Amino acid sequence: MASQEDSAVNPAGKILSVCWNAGALAASYYDIDQLELYAVQQAIEPRPQYVLLRDLVQRYPPLYYVVTGPACFLEDCREVLGVPAAVANQPAPSDSVDQSGGNASQPSNVKIVEYTAQSQAQARGRLLAHKLAGMPPESSERECRTFLESIVPFEQELLVTSVGNLLLLLDTVGDTLSPAQLVTRINLVTPSTQLVIDGLTYEALQIFDASRHPSGFKCGTDTRGLSVYSLFNKCSSKNGEEWLSRLMTQPIRDRAELQHRHDTVQWLLANVRYANQFDQCLKHLTNVGLLYRKLLQGTARNVDWKMLKKNLYYLYSLCKLCALTLEDAQVAGTVVQELGQYTRNPTNALKHVLYTIDKCLDLEKGDEENKVTIRAGLDPAVDRLREQYDGLREVVLESSRLGLETLQLDMANICVTYLPSFGFVISTQVDEQLQRSGIFQHESFDLVFQADNTAYFQISLCKELNDEFGQMVASMIEHELAVQTRLTTFVGTKFPEVMGVFKLAGKLDALLSFATVAKMHRYVRPLVCDGAKVLQIQGGRHVVLEHRRTYRANDTCVGETNHHLVNVIAADTSVGKTTYLKEVAIICYLAHVGSYVPAAYAKIPLLDSIYTRLDHPESIFSGRSSFMSELYQMASLLQNATASSLVLIDEFGKGTNYLEGKSLLIASIEHLLKRGDSAPITFVTTKFTGIERFLPTVHRNLLVRVHRTPTDRQSRSSTRTSDTLDVTSDDPADPTERLKATYQLAFRAVAFAVMKYHQAAGGQAPTTASVRALMESTPITRVPEQCLEISHPPPSRAVQQQHNRHANDDVTGDGT
Repeated sequence: MASQEDSAVNPAGKILSVCWNAGALAASYYDIDQLELYAVQQAIEPRPQYVLLRDLVQRYPPLYYVVTGPACFLEDCREVLGVPAAVANQPAPSDSVDQSGGNASQPSNVKIVEYTAQSQAQARGRLLAHKLAGMPPESSERECRTFLESIVPFEQELLVTSVGNLLLLLDTVGDTLSPAQLVTRINLVTPSTQLVIDGLTYEALQIFDASRHPSGFKCGTDTRGLSVYSLFNKCSSKNGEEWLSRLMTQPIRDRAELQHRHDTVQWLLANVRYANQFDQCLKHLTNVGLLYRKLLQGTARNVDWKMLKKNLYYLYSLCKLCALTLEDAQVAGTVVQELGQYTRNPTNALKHVLYTIDKCLDLEKGDEENKVTIRAGLDPAVDRLREQYDGLREVVLESSRLGLETLQLDMANICVTYLPSFGFVISTQVDEQLQRSGIFQHESFDLVFQADNTAYFQISLCKELNDEFGQMVASMIEHELAVQTRLTTFVGTKFPEVMGVFKLAGKLDALLSFATVAKMHRYVRPLVCDGAKVLQIQGGRHVVLEHRRTYRANDTCVGETNHHLVNVIAADTSVGKTTYLKEVAIICYLAHVGSYVPAAYAKIPLLDSIYTRLDHPESIFSGRSSFMSELYQMASLLQNATASSLVLIDEFGKGTNYLEGKSLLIASIEHLLKRGDSAPITFVTTKFTGIERFLPTVHRNLLVRVHRTPTDRQSRSSTRTSDTLDVTSDDPADPTERLKATYQLAFRAVAFAVMKYHQAAGGQAPTTASVRALMESTPITRVPEQCLEISHPPPSRAVQQQHNRHANDDVTGDGT
């Protein structure tokens, strides 16, 4: 991916912790920006496919891994996680790597935890010791467990181990924050509500990366095409962009949540005036989590408090705007309703935090002094010390005025402040006027230090005041820090609630982007049906390609009036087969992220996964040929696709010779047809235009459509392109050669079946009956039939007529 897209796809850093054992997987990840932990519930995960693990890495691209499991799982992680070094040679848990250092036997961004009873107990104890917002400070272990059990299912041992190991890692990151401050909330994620899409499918559909999009190569005007993400990114804030990337990297199959998103988009389209007002508030929101982290670390400056107040103000204004829409019955079940109802709670955190910051801090005066300033009247002791401090500052300023005016400096840019390391100093901005004034060479002004385009000077009076009033100023600073600490603690108790509203605002911004695109390009709301295997699209269009050139809309109908779950499209010319497959896939994908879709009408089934054999990025570092990569994709597709999957296969078998590629494709289609009504919705495209002769076209679940040019053989040779790797020209014309090639395929199929039997039977040779049974069950079931067709071709029509005449003559002769 390009760097620009990369930042959009992974805007927030994450730490991923996975725990696998005995065919089950649990995971958790920590969002660094949001200061929240997400626990992914335990689920069945057979090896070596690791479908869920691959999907987790695709959804939540981590900066750091915590891997827990047996040796076989650690070895498999080399390929699944894409780490360059072997992780199987893990050190002892005590020697595990942290973020600050690494071990030579494992990558610097991976920590290995041995899966033992001791490590399980340690992780469990760490989770029970964690304090979350809302828990009493002096809670017992039993009370903590009761509270945590309402969030994390403790009966899932792998999940508890994953979360505990993640918390143990956060204890050692070397941050100035405590673990309780680092993790403000734990959220539970259910894998059963997520739509599985592998990384190669994301690349093939160009959801994020635009560098390989076909429109960018064919239009001839741009080296990069549009990606689906860049087309949909109309967000007003960085928070909205993060949520948009989250929605598009995490498609779901939760029908209630999908209806919630579609209802929100529909309401925004019907209420453009309110949508524009929402946009005016959303564009002022920034990263609240980063500001809160600065507050906790004690590094927040006056500008950070000011930015926090600005965010809270516009967030509260957005909620008040949403509250004005609650009288509309159509707003029910939308994000707008959630934000509007929040302000009706008199104890909402937004209002309280805003009021407290305004009451405690004088942000305008803090801008003048370039420091956090406590508002007058809050603390009498601070007020008395502040009055004396202001008097001293005025004395220093007046004493230096004459010298400064002599140097022709603007007094409006001069400020007197107190720095704990240096005492009273005179600060001014470094500019051309200051350079010309000669103050750096003036004997009355000693340069203390220079930083951030600001120079700090002292005069003799400053040094005298430091000796006499240094203790008083230090006492004032101590009182002000105590007030800031209490204020930070109060904000920390309210932060999880504030962050929840902030996330709702980001979600609204992303859905507002969906609505904007839908209005601009005439998208329609998809009808997502649960239970019925129906895919009906009228006037479907490719999201990106329609913006590059004239694009003809396509219709798709599966399951509404037929049972054609497996659809085969054969054409020997470029008629847009691949584009059609991507169009169908993207429409189904958009329906599962909560967006409207580019069609006149769309009825989409609730899918659990989308598998494709479309494009594969070739690389010499992968260690696989192009055809081997195709086989890996097809193996994963055939093994993992369920009755609720969408399967797209584009020109499978073109990377090998004609007969083998054709046989593999036919065998794959037959395998899917054997599932009957449990077969996934499948679309297959191929250039093998004679494929219908080898498929059971009368099968109720199969539909084959063939497009041929008028001169089939001539067209096939003239339209051959360079993307067909190592494909022979056609079926050999000589029947003897065809028979020889077909018998070779038959022998390979039998040999392969016998080899499988030999391995499964522990080295025993199979019997003749077993070989015959294996031959009949091999995927290439049409090979013997084709051999018979070639070796015993049907007689020509003239020969048949002559044969019939002779037969009639014989009958007549017998009769006489």
